Amino acid sequence: MGHKANFLCLLMTLFWSHYLAGQDKEIQFNIYFAHDQYTLETQQRTRLDSLLALPDKERYDLHINGFTNDIGSAQYNLELSRKRAEHVKMLMRSYTIISSIGQGELGCESASNRRVEIIFHPKSIHVAVAGELIEPPLMATPKIDLSQRFAMPKVGEKIALEGILFYPDQDVIMDLSKEVLEQLVSLLNAHRGLKFKIMGHICCGDPERPGMDVINTRTGQQDLSYARARSVYLYLLKKGIDRKRMRFMGMAYRFPTGQGDEFDRRVEIEITGINQDKDPAQISSERTTKIDSTEH
Repeated sequence: MGHKANFLCLLMTLFWSHYLAGQDKEIQFNIYFAHDQYTLETQQRTRLDSLLALPDKERYDLHINGFTNDIGSAQYNLELSRKRAEHVKMLMRSYTIISSIGQGELGCESASNRRVEIIFHPKSIHVAVAGELIEPPLMATPKIDLSQRFAMPKVGEKIALEGILFYPDQDVIMDLSKEVLEQLVSLLNAHRGLKFKIMGHICCGDPERPGMDVINTRTGQQDLSYARARSVYLYLLKKGIDRKRMRFMGMAYRFPTGQGDEFDRRVEIEITGINQDKDPAQISSERTTKIDSTEH
């Protein structure tokens, strides 16, 4: 973000802070989208960033509603509105999310209908509804630490990479994933003898056809699990991980976890080989094991 955008974001944050101060009622903000798009352009992203910079996030729950105009079929617009709501939700995960719903089309072609409504709902007036699913802010979840999973790697072991997030229905990795990815790079550099494959999985597949992938809306190809695994592969390659150590593949819906969509939608790595000459951590672990067994 440039200096001008930073300054604008700061001004808007100060304005929203003053506007919300002392309010004990719902406040609605609208974020607008270009025609047929569900990711934000720079100006609207700056407006959203100003909301992300607000203090006292713990005071509010968010309700997020996506809309479209009436160009196109009702079914297409319903899905587009869902994607818009999901996109904003992923960017606003430093707040508690109560709902994120695609509401479909509004009754005319007006550009103002291509929007997502973000409703700031004070927690002090929240009335719980049976069955509502509250998503706590990501910043409040425990920090992901992959180091323990690499402490004693074994061939065939699978390591789920929680914290690697993608834009809805795309293979584009979100900025929120950077910390986990950098941690993964560091661990792979510390365990240079590991060979592994990167496996992408999807949720919401057809149990009758588990090998059928879903559409990657960025490219239009029906290869989302493969494309997401490839995105992680390319990131690691760019960071200097030797291509000879790794390969990638899409698993589609072959291995659901049974724990729900959030857990099925994942990328994991499987250890396929260990070159002990290049993995001092593994050698140290084996030496410790031998010493322990000798002492006993």
